[in-house]
Amino acid sequence: MPQPRHYFVMDGQGNGRSDYTIEATGDIDQVEGQLGGVPVSKDAHDRVSGSTVNGTVWAQADGYRVYGGLKSIEVENPDHVQVHTGEIAAPQDSSGEHCEVTVRAEKVEFIEGQGLGEGALELQIEHDIHGAQSENTSTKLPTGATKNLGASIDNFEVPVGGTLNKQLTTKVTEREVPADWFTGHPDHGSATMDLSLECGEPQTVSQNVRINSDRDNPGEVKVYYTIGDLSG
Repeated sequence: MPQPRHYFVMDGQGNGRSDYTIEATGDIDQVEGQLGGVPVSKDAHDRVSGSTVNGTVWAQADGYRVYGGLKSIEVENPDHVQVHTGEIAAPQDSSGEHCEVTVRAEKVEFIEGQGLGEGALELQIEHDIHGAQSENTSTKLPTGATKNLGASIDNFEVPVGGTLNKQLTTKVTEREVPADWFTGHPDHGSATMDLSLECGEPQTVSQNVRINSDRDNPGEVKVYYTIGDLSG
């Protein structure tokens, strides 16, 4: 029997609604409960037909398991929907000697700005697990705000009772936009930390990233990660 290869969560943000369409190369199943660590539910507005989904999301989240590869995702109102994606690991044998641990970027917090002229930071964030996968996220972070990211980076098999050690580098680029009081070249910053991946309850870790500036007014953000079994 074929196994699902990917999952997708359409997570509604705040008030309003958005229609969306997902097309894959294989069948799609809708999920109710937990998927990728996000609570998901079914409703009558979501129509699954073979390898195509036509759905609508409000303030909650819709979740799907996909057999085969992804062809396309179209979102009517991208500002209202955060898309969480990830791979579903192949089933392990029944020995119970391993668990699956996911590393996911959860949110980014504004710590310090880069001058009075910048009402928000236009951020491109790369989450790079050394020797494994990396993921890129983009967000506009107003002064003093925290924004959700919800990006799964990679999954790992970890021995039960053991530890798998990895390193994670968070690279942040703050892009200049014409609306800023001052404009100039993009500013960059990065930080690296050690990860200890273990079976058990998910844990939250974070690291601060200082963003350098050619105008002597550096900024700083804090990026939070969840580590654990997030398969639901």
